[in-house]
Amino acid sequence: MNSFEIGVILPGVGVQRGDGIDLREAARHAEDAGLDGVWHGDHLAVGGPTLDAPIALATAAAATARVRIGTSVLIPAIRPLAWAAKQVATLQYVSGGRLVLGVGSGGGPGQWAAAGVPYAERGPRTDSALRLLPRLLAGERTEVEGAAVELAPSVPMPPVWVGNASMTAIRRAARLGDGWFPSLISPAQLAEGAARLAELAAEHGRPAPVVAIGGDLRPGHGGPFP
Repeated sequence: MNSFEIGVILPGVGVQRGDGIDLREAARHAEDAGLDGVWHGDHLAVGGPTLDAPIALATAAAATARVRIGTSVLIPAIRPLAWAAKQVATLQYVSGGRLVLGVGSGGGPGQWAAAGVPYAERGPRTDSALRLLPRLLAGERTEVEGAAVELAPSVPMPPVWVGNASMTAIRRAARLGDGWFPSLISPAQLAEGAARLAELAAEHGRPAPVVAIGGDLRPGHGGPFP
């Protein structure tokens, strides 16, 4: 992904209802308009209507043929790891290898409590997921929480973009990611983070990850750049 690409977040439930558009129509429209990707967030319990990200993106994948299908961002650590790997593998399979796996560890304590996962464990669980996902998706026998897991069918590992602008996220992207995926940050923050990302990746003997940025360009909402 050395070129400049533009994608769009698929409309949420409220917009779908208000505008009379569904995910299939929105995804097809983005593809027909020449955009490079369609994306969907991952929320469990936020007090409003949201869709399950893997199912929503599988719907978008079935309605399109070319655009990338992206999670913005999936929270693998809030799920049992084998289940998260199965969801990722299925998305990669049904999309024909078009998945970009944005990964994060946020969502607030309430969502983690709803999933029965200690909020304090989100960092280590995320690191563990990023280390083990390549083996799980390759169909290799992998020990996960004391059990031997072997998933099939095997699929190519999608690019992993680590979300958030924090130093923790930058360090995680440098060690374990293919991209850094912050949102709503200034040009100065972006430049500073990208420089630090490249330095840390070099220390780990890795090439500098891709840098992608999320912004809100709806009328009246502004964007990441003043």
